[in-house]
Amino acid sequence: MKKIIISSLLFALLTPAINARPKKPKSGTVKDRVFADSKYDFKLQLPEGWKYKTTKAKDNFRLILTKNNFEIPSRYVSAPDYTMTPRIVLWVSESSLSPFEFLDSLLSDSHKSDQKSELLKEFDILNDRISEGGNTREKIVPKQRKPIKMGKGIKAVSWTCKMNYRRQIATSASSAGGRRVRGSYGGAIFVIEREDILYMFHLITEIEYFEPNMLRAINLVKSLSWEEQETEEKK
Repeated sequence: MKKIIISSLLFALLTPAINARPKKPKSGTVKDRVFADSKYDFKLQLPEGWKYKTTKAKDNFRLILTKNNFEIPSRYVSAPDYTMTPRIVLWVSESSLSPFEFLDSLLSDSHKSDQKSELLKEFDILNDRISEGGNTREKIVPKQRKPIKMGKGIKAVSWTCKMNYRRQIATSASSAGGRRVRGSYGGAIFVIEREDILYMFHLITEIEYFEPNMLRAINLVKSLSWEEQETEEKK
């Protein structure tokens, strides 16, 4: 009984100290679905129907968006959890390279760097040639690469691709071997440069639903604005 009383007293004493711990700073805040970055002073209008996750203030990955209600391809009707959730990731960092140069380095098989290794952690469309557990990704098939008009002093480029895959899925808890399905992912990368800061957006989704999700990603990129830019426009 004494042990229980002592433990309760200790918990009561420690609880205020635990609650008083300062929260770790985040990459930004969201109000009325507008993300305001805490380090780089930019804003984004977040799309409706997508949930967001901010990261640590020091991280280069600033924001991760995933679609709430998304369509299920016919191949996954009996196993919907295998569907690739439409996802958009934003990465920001300083760089002396132009958007086209940085994109080329990212897509080059021979180029190696710490930045590239970091990006591959979340830029899932670039992780091709994976073969494990009956799952195989084939080499990326580039689709289109073109400059984007963003505004004065801003350089930008978009790149889209397709990746075919095969995977083994279990159609029920009792199924032993499951079945093999084939499908494709659609992906896009946007690289924007302003005052030696690169802003990179990554999109991945099942190929059947690439177009509507690509439109969402484009609108997100186009909503990119900066504090000083907004101030100048109001003058």
